[in-house]
Amino acid sequence: MSLTPNEMAAILPFAIPAVAACIVPLAALDKDTATQKWIRAAIFCIALLALCSSFLFTARLWAEGAQPSYGYLAFDRLGQFAAIFVLVSAAYAVLQLWDHLHQEGWAKGEILSLLLFSAVGMMLFASTTNLILLFLALELFSIPLYALTAAVRLRQKALEGGAKYFLTGAVASSCFLMGIVLLYGLTGTLDIDLIASEIAKGPLDPLAMVGFALLLFGLIFKISAVPFHQWTPDAYEAAPHPIAGFMSVATKGVAIVALIRVFTAPFAQNAGLGGRMQASMAIVAVLTLALGNLCALSQTNYKRMMAYSSISHAGYLLLGFVTGTSEAFQAILFYLCAYLLMNLGAFGALSAFGLVGDKTEIRNFRGLGWKRPGVGIALTICFLSLAGIPPTAGFFAKYLLFKELIVQGHVELAIFGVLASLVSVGYYLKPIVAMYMEPMPNEIQEQRACNAPMAGATILVSGLLIILLGLVPNSVLKGIARPSIKEGLAYSAETVPHP
Repeated sequence: MSLTPNEMAAILPFAIPAVAACIVPLAALDKDTATQKWIRAAIFCIALLALCSSFLFTARLWAEGAQPSYGYLAFDRLGQFAAIFVLVSAAYAVLQLWDHLHQEGWAKGEILSLLLFSAVGMMLFASTTNLILLFLALELFSIPLYALTAAVRLRQKALEGGAKYFLTGAVASSCFLMGIVLLYGLTGTLDIDLIASEIAKGPLDPLAMVGFALLLFGLIFKISAVPFHQWTPDAYEAAPHPIAGFMSVATKGVAIVALIRVFTAPFAQNAGLGGRMQASMAIVAVLTLALGNLCALSQTNYKRMMAYSSISHAGYLLLGFVTGTSEAFQAILFYLCAYLLMNLGAFGALSAFGLVGDKTEIRNFRGLGWKRPGVGIALTICFLSLAGIPPTAGFFAKYLLFKELIVQGHVELAIFGVLASLVSVGYYLKPIVAMYMEPMPNEIQEQRACNAPMAGATILVSGLLIILLGLVPNSVLKGIARPSIKEGLAYSAETVPHP
């Protein structure tokens, strides 16, 4: 079977990292300690080369305005945004893993292979409206993450966190699959656009509501929203630091994009379904914001605090679905861009400071801001942005969401979001206070600063881009977010009914 240039262009961004994921594990076959260092460098170069190649090809498609497709795979503007988002997140993780694995003392080829397979699955997940392909992509990126969470087998917490993530993930996948079964049984099709058309022809069937609710449950789990958030603190604490950062950003991002893609057509064509779903989103968003921020306040472990922070940011993102307008979806994509920089910078600080293993308590940051001042300043910028302090990207991201809520008449939700942001300042200041205002332990003073150039570089880049994005937000908002929504969706989000 021969492929047309259009079909080849749709497949190639996925094929490149997939082929690299198959090549990288071959490095594990080499048992010669004399060549181990060179083999290790080679597999990292292969992974980075694959991610960069896929990124450059996707960026070229974006610049040319091309939106290729192959069967049920639609690599449109929205799919290209998601692909770039995932590829950048994966590249961050690979760079940080270079330092982290040297510090932890376990470097295996399968780690990078699983990461690449997960990235491919995420890209597929955000580039289709066929429910079966959506489910297969969900499993393709979820199963490697289960294994990566428990990658450090010598740590009891790793095995525990991996098992919890796997079991709860299996339940969420089952809910998602049952929703697919119900919708297919009602409509006889697996394409979400055709499902929306069939449901819109008559009165709203209660089974259709159940089917969409089950799909929503599966996606909410990946976003780490209440009530499917319980796995998040244990999984993040168990996973290697760069993997936890990748999970917190990429998984949430593609689930949000899939949520936009899957539910836009049903919302637009069925006022009853749209109204009920958006009301549900408002409840879930409020509960997620409240629980995430309040639980984060009481944490003393850095990674668990970041896990509850991730839960709270899922609440902010879900607020955009309450209005369901084109502007709200654009604000969500802008928020994701800012969140990528903020969270990957915050998780990368652990590797940059050399805090591996169980050294993840907030007290372990005491005095480190003076030990590595560049990393300390960049990490401070990340936390200020997460809290929504101007002039950072996080401030403008929240401003866009709250502004759209007020314009559409949801003033009370905007006020609640602002109050939640004020609460978040309390726990985001904890690591900053530890870095600069608490005395450094004597044993740390006598040690040399940790040599982690790759992890340190990623945090410095994040800090710089956060400031630039906050000062010139239109470069991303109008140049990336707006085309992704306007050109990437078959149905205009502005026609979505409000509850």
